[in-house]
Amino acid sequence: MAALTALRVALPGWVRPAAHLLSHGPYGRMHGGLFAVALLVLAHGLLRRRQTAYWVALGVAGLGVLMAGRSLLALLLVACGVVLAVRRAEFPAVPRPARIRIAALSGLAVLGIGVLYDALLQGREELRVDIGSLTLLGVSVALVVLLAPAAPPPPADVCTRLRVGELVKDPSSDTLAPFVLRHDKTYVFSSDGRAAVGYRVLLGVAVVGGDPVGEPGSFPDAVDSFVRVCDRAGWRVSVLGVRADLQPLWRGHGLRVVGIGDEVLLPVDKFSLSGRSMRNVRQAVQRTHNMGVTTAVVREGDIPEGLRRDLAELSARWLNGSRERGFSMILDGLLTRAHPDCVLVIARDSAGAVVGFQRYAPIGPALSLDTMRRDRHGPNGLNERMIVDLVDYARSRSIDLISLNFAAFRPLMDAGDERGRVERVGYRALHVLDPLIQLESLYLFNAKFRPTYLPRGVAFPSWLSVPVVAAAMVGMEFGLGYDRRRPPEPVLLPDRQHLPTPHPIR
Repeated sequence: MAALTALRVALPGWVRPAAHLLSHGPYGRMHGGLFAVALLVLAHGLLRRRQTAYWVALGVAGLGVLMAGRSLLALLLVACGVVLAVRRAEFPAVPRPARIRIAALSGLAVLGIGVLYDALLQGREELRVDIGSLTLLGVSVALVVLLAPAAPPPPADVCTRLRVGELVKDPSSDTLAPFVLRHDKTYVFSSDGRAAVGYRVLLGVAVVGGDPVGEPGSFPDAVDSFVRVCDRAGWRVSVLGVRADLQPLWRGHGLRVVGIGDEVLLPVDKFSLSGRSMRNVRQAVQRTHNMGVTTAVVREGDIPEGLRRDLAELSARWLNGSRERGFSMILDGLLTRAHPDCVLVIARDSAGAVVGFQRYAPIGPALSLDTMRRDRHGPNGLNERMIVDLVDYARSRSIDLISLNFAAFRPLMDAGDERGRVERVGYRALHVLDPLIQLESLYLFNAKFRPTYLPRGVAFPSWLSVPVVAAAMVGMEFGLGYDRRRPPEPVLLPDRQHLPTPHPIR
């Protein structure tokens, strides 16, 4: 109604009394337009279940009833007010006191700037703005600030991460559990403290990386607690990398779950280089042997300072000035001993120079790939060689499973000639973008090892939320420019004693 009034559109008789109040005077059209903007902001706040929007909407409905008098519009406003009153519990998002102060200051700042603007335009009446318009504009700005989601929480402290680290050691933990220990994550625990959810917030979206950790019996309570925290803060809930068997935990809170790919798993006892299907891997590994490459497997906390510097220089050359990427399947603090129990596979050339390394996070009888680095001018087949030698290392230590990379959209790439029209367009887009996102090349690399696959999906509130949820997830995974709140990498811990050099296994 307010927008139509501003546009001078003819209105039905039963809304004309209220419309007349908006359109009265020389600034009527401006009042109608600004009031429409304020109502749109308020409507968005109601859709996002903000408690402030709930109370403001009740107040606006009551004021509208008084303005409309005895009319159909008044009856409609009363009905809307009754509906809101009986659904009060569905508006849990409450702003913090600091947000209320900022909103009030923002509204007052708009009024102050408007008054100054009018003072500077003395004698130019056609360009001045009346106090009613300034008030509506200030209220709209204050509502935008007040109804915005809460700011992202700070990353968890050391004590909290140590507590989560104990939950990660639960025998039921899966291969993504170690990545919950990233230093940029915050945690919500179940009421009994036996399970936790690790997450980050970006663009008002709380993204969970992987599944809850700890005792599976406490997972539902941890998820319930997490959703309550998000509801109160006004964050959208989303999950990246959820297992199929845990999808009901999130569907129970109204989230949709869609498969986006598969975790690549290498069963140690079944892996072999023999057979025609492994010919490419076998040849790649043999090339590195012919060139004199050797490998060693060492615990990250046992790396001496000289070797650490060599590895750090190799990593910097590989990144070539770009920042470290990843969120759901990568740790941070590379070579800082922030995660000292990680296992590194280190490759050296015939002269003894480091030409590549990979880092794996231990989790029960499994290892999960975290980082792959190599000299861009080093021998071909280095990554294949390090993986194969790690399998031998795992077999000698009763490690059952190695988790490699994530194969996003694997069914699309596996389909081959059976792709439909839409699938062909999607595959073509992935192929064209591969130099930037490297999904197809990573899939082809994984497929050479004839692995098994564990489907994983993404959970999100609704299809309408997909753009902002996707933007948050992509920002976290690829470290885009709008994700500016990542904490700095953990600093290098000083050596407390002389540490042994790695023991070569090949």
